[in-house]
Amino acid sequence: MKKFAQYKKSLSSLGYYVYALCEIEKEKRTPFYIGKGKDGRCLQHLSEQSESDKVTKIQQLLEEDKLGIDILRHGIKEDRIAKLIEATCIDLFGVGELANSVRGTGSAMGRMPIEEIHKITVGALTPIAREDCGLAFILNSTYKSGMSDLELFEATRGVWHNVPRDPSLKYAYATYGGIIKEVYEIRNWMKAGEQQYFTRSFEESHIKNRWEFVGRKAHQNLREKYIGKLIDKDRTYGTPFVKVGC
Repeated sequence: MKKFAQYKKSLSSLGYYVYALCEIEKEKRTPFYIGKGKDGRCLQHLSEQSESDKVTKIQQLLEEDKLGIDILRHGIKEDRIAKLIEATCIDLFGVGELANSVRGTGSAMGRMPIEEIHKITVGALTPIAREDCGLAFILNSTYKSGMSDLELFEATRGVWHNVPRDPSLKYAYATYGGIIKEVYEIRNWMKAGEQQYFTRSFEESHIKNRWEFVGRKAHQNLREKYIGKLIDKDRTYGTPFVKVGC
């Protein structure tokens, strides 16, 4: 930790910058977290206290003297530009491999296959049939390109505040940028924290009075019907979910 403290003055001259926390193995420096900030922002991670995977990894690498901090771009004049560069780097470096819990501001215009870009720009919306009614979950802040099936499921099933739990809402549609990424069958709802998460961690205060569903992937014919399509839905008015097909 002490060896990094000497760099504070240098960091203050960089303006806004984008950085990577890296694991050093001989000559190889492998990024595991991307961030942006100014002054000593990148050094603040070294004194964080939590049980998150990121903090655990940082502390372990510090003990082993294998932690590196790389400045990816500096001299950035505006915070909004730094945010876009950060989100782009997360898309390029990450592909589901980074410890970042969110993709970064500007991710709504981030990495996606050209086929999906085409569907968005053409704007051909796919309505959800009444017999397939459910909830569309907007994962624009948690979705990562290349995330595993389990990561996507856990990002979709919880944890939600004031979520509609009507039994008639049979399906959960995981969406990013309006594109349906996966469809799940909702079996029932329970209070957040009663199920185990393998790819996410939460503070106790965050899950209080929130809900998560029990479910699994929908039948293959239903998935083929909707996955990869631009969903037709109402405005969410700030909520991360909206009823569809109802």
